[in-house]
Amino acid sequence: MKKMIKTLVGFTLCMGMLTGCAKTPETSLVKQKGSNALAAYKEADDTKSTDMIEKDSTQNTDDSEENTKKGASTAVTIRDLLNAPQTYKSQVTDDSAKLVVNTDATVEVPEVEKISAISVTPAEVTQELLDHITDAFFQDAKLYTSDSYYIQTKNEIKQTLDELKEDVAEGNLDPYGYGTDENGNYTYDIYSDIEYWEEEYDKAPETKTLVEARPTAGSQKTDSDGNVIGDGNNEFSGVAQMTDGSEYYYQTTSSGSDTFAAKIRRTVNVGGGKLPADAAWFEWASSEDGEQPTEDSIGISLDEAKQMVQEKVEELGITDLQFADWNYAVCKNLENDDSMNVLENGYLISYTRTVNGVPITVTIDDGGALEDMDSTMETWSYERLYFYVDKDGIASMYYSNPYMIGETKTDKLSLLPFSEIMKTYEKMMIVTNADNMEYEKSRVYDIDRIVLGYARIYEPSNDAHTGLLVPVWDFFGTRKTESEYDGQNYSDTTDNPTWSFLTINAVDGSIIDRSLGY
Repeated sequence: MKKMIKTLVGFTLCMGMLTGCAKTPETSLVKQKGSNALAAYKEADDTKSTDMIEKDSTQNTDDSEENTKKGASTAVTIRDLLNAPQTYKSQVTDDSAKLVVNTDATVEVPEVEKISAISVTPAEVTQELLDHITDAFFQDAKLYTSDSYYIQTKNEIKQTLDELKEDVAEGNLDPYGYGTDENGNYTYDIYSDIEYWEEEYDKAPETKTLVEARPTAGSQKTDSDGNVIGDGNNEFSGVAQMTDGSEYYYQTTSSGSDTFAAKIRRTVNVGGGKLPADAAWFEWASSEDGEQPTEDSIGISLDEAKQMVQEKVEELGITDLQFADWNYAVCKNLENDDSMNVLENGYLISYTRTVNGVPITVTIDDGGALEDMDSTMETWSYERLYFYVDKDGIASMYYSNPYMIGETKTDKLSLLPFSEIMKTYEKMMIVTNADNMEYEKSRVYDIDRIVLGYARIYEPSNDAHTGLLVPVWDFFGTRKTESEYDGQNYSDTTDNPTWSFLTINAVDGSIIDRSLGY
């Protein structure tokens, strides 16, 4: 290869996710968490709930006639039924006092009177869906296949070969500065690279022939000779040339844990400025290097960005997902010497599905992970829709795994009281982090948001494409760790606003692994 990509972003994040999710021990909290646990999802006892509210009201008497009338006319909500406060504060530590969980959080509860358990399955990937996505973004663009657009001509490959051979002639066998391995051998093999490009030169065309195309439902990925590669459906990879001079990479696929995914990413800015090959957008966190983006540094207001995205969502025909949240974002260049140079500032705008007034909680996890690397189990990731927006408009979009809402399995679920959930939370934050304290000097959580919302759970070993929307409690905030390795001290801060540090099933108190989806 002419240049080996050295992208290290995500390493620290992935390590944190692996070490921070110790295996849940065998306790009474480990219960069936997939669709087979439905038998435990019982209808709420309205009489019992009313008695609980009346008992609570006698403990909080207010002689005001105004409040009496208000109480008589106000419907009993889930917050009332669970006796959930507006805020919650506590602190727990492990025996060593190295692990500290501080909680000073707002408690977010949907303003509804009941929460149901609802069946979900993957929505069908139709030509209408693909056309909606394509036309919403690229109706006036020239859309070419990636194979025809990115193929290199003989002249382009010759330039690469000439550069490499010139490096050899000058004795520069490590032109990209990759260094040597433990045996003193160059990590980069320039001779092997020359051999590779000589083989490519023999196959390369004299000129490019651009091929126009659009995503087609049920299509399969093929190689340059037209042979089908793998068994993924709805495969398309293309480049869109816009009328304003910008270009976008556009991909659709149905493979792996994604029943469907559409990815759109700007690769050339308005006016023709090409972005580095390793440019990528990230949600901003206060632990990031550099300053927090501002409206001035972005060049567009949040309201303008939200309006732009909402109009695009309507064009896409995705009417069953609504605005969920936003955060600042940065587009970084990872190409030059592993640097994290910020190219653009922007916004991350996320959408989620709301069912009967209860939103599906947005988290950083995809929900389709495997329990181990040797697993051959088929998995299914969460439904997701989010956009990155900068001064020039929508820079990136990701839409995956749309749900088909099925029948209501339990209409009015019986949920555990808030106090019981907090007992589980405070116990399991200690238990699930116990393994980490064997090699960390300290670990401090500061939880500032407690959220009740829907999560999709499933049992991939039984049925990889039938899930259940169930209410769960998620706990968001910041984690700071201090550790020592080989005589060096290390510190790390995780403060991504969508990273849930614990997820508890609101029905039975079991712990749900967000990355696995059950």
